[in-house]
Amino acid sequence: MIEISQSQLRREAVELALWRTPAPELEVGAIAALALIDSVGKDQAVGNKAAGDGSSLPDLGPLASFGSWESVASTIMHKAESASAFNPESTTFAPAAWSNFLQKFSTIPFFLTYTYDTRTASISALSLEKGVNAVSDLIQNVMTPDDFEGVMTTIRKMATLAIQNEGQAQKKSNQQVGVLSRKAGKLHLAVVRTEVEMEYKSGKGYEQLTQTIDVYRGYGVLDFDKCERNAGTLLKWDHRTVGDWESGTASAPLPPNQSLAWDE
Repeated sequence: MIEISQSQLRREAVELALWRTPAPELEVGAIAALALIDSVGKDQAVGNKAAGDGSSLPDLGPLASFGSWESVASTIMHKAESASAFNPESTTFAPAAWSNFLQKFSTIPFFLTYTYDTRTASISALSLEKGVNAVSDLIQNVMTPDDFEGVMTTIRKMATLAIQNEGQAQKKSNQQVGVLSRKAGKLHLAVVRTEVEMEYKSGKGYEQLTQTIDVYRGYGVLDFDKCERNAGTLLKWDHRTVGDWESGTASAPLPPNQSLAWDE
């Protein structure tokens, strides 16, 4: 572990304290304004997946009780959720929490670096291939092709959730995939987001409309040394194993959607 000065340690302590402070609650007027932004109903579908290429990571040192660096990362992800009031087990879309989580995630103080980018793709009820390709293109540098198959299973479970979650005749499904990926001796924490407009059709249920979607990917590389330096803080947080993190979404227990559109 790299040693740093006491002044730097104090700065890190302040940084962590500010980051873990819960996002402020919105005033009544702001909540009403958010409700008027879009007349189409919205819900959310969240899924999480951990993957790895088997490469070695540093010894956990004072964080040994976590069992793995993936569980350290899962605990950090959970802290970002709780600090933003974001609930991945809910299908109810809360716009403030949705926005706050991405802000908390993108500023996680245990990141060496944070990178984000987007892709645009056209999809229809008959073809999701370009959407899948956009997701693959965005996250291929944080995981192996074999690991991406596991992410696709998670995405298909989210699709099942979005179809089952009935509401208005037309809705927008806000979808987020969380990814923990061990690759080449680094641990990446990533989120991939998109919004899909769907329409309910009698006898068929919900299906996506022909549309252009924007796919967002943001990921950070975990700073192992900084985690160890601040082990005292991390050990006080509500621990989440990587298994807890993967199963802690509304889509986790569902079967993958089997539509032929995934391959078209």
